[in-house]
Amino acid sequence: MRRAGAIAAFALLAAALGAAAAPVPEPSDWGEPASSAAPARPTAPAALPALPAPRPAAAAAAAAPAPRTASSAFASARAGASASGDYFHDFAELIVRVRSVKWIEEICSEAFPATAELSEHAYDDWIMDHGKFVDEMEGQFDIIDRYWQDASPDLKKAGISTDALKRRVEAQRAGLRDDFHATSAAAFQRRCEAYPEILLSPQLDLEKSQADFVRSVRAGPR
Repeated sequence: MRRAGAIAAFALLAAALGAAAAPVPEPSDWGEPASSAAPARPTAPAALPALPAPRPAAAAAAAAPAPRTASSAFASARAGASASGDYFHDFAELIVRVRSVKWIEEICSEAFPATAELSEHAYDDWIMDHGKFVDEMEGQFDIIDRYWQDASPDLKKAGISTDALKRRVEAQRAGLRDDFHATSAAAFQRRCEAYPEILLSPQLDLEKSQADFVRSVRAGPR
């Protein structure tokens, strides 16, 4: 019975990830901060060059919402995503949201090398504040591995393993990258320029902003 349950759980995980689990919640689709006017950019650390003040025309453009493009498969999977109470479904959603924070830094640093150091520093600051939570979520793979081993030692022969699950999770990065590249070059750059500021927003305190998912995952597989 435990083996059948494990197979069903893996199928549920695969379905959630195959449908491109939802990434970090917006705000404003990782474009501009969700306010009517662009707030002052946080002061860059002394070791990093401060971003130049935008020209009036650029400032006006930055204050405007990023233009919407046709939804990618990754973006369309965001709509209506909510915790189901099922550990495996909710973990699939939550781990992609957690990893998307780093993926976005990598995508932006690759596309805009001039601001890569600032993006990397912003992520380093974020992980210092939230690293314990990230480690807890990444540690769920060990919990799942033990759960499946207890269910049946033969599951790996059926292709059910945490290694396979990790590959499915990591495959979501390509969908997020496509989502960024599907926008105009200007919108792409605005989204990346907003990255350091958005990491400071309450939405990116994922332990709190994704509380329903977190509660479900902490309850463990059953």
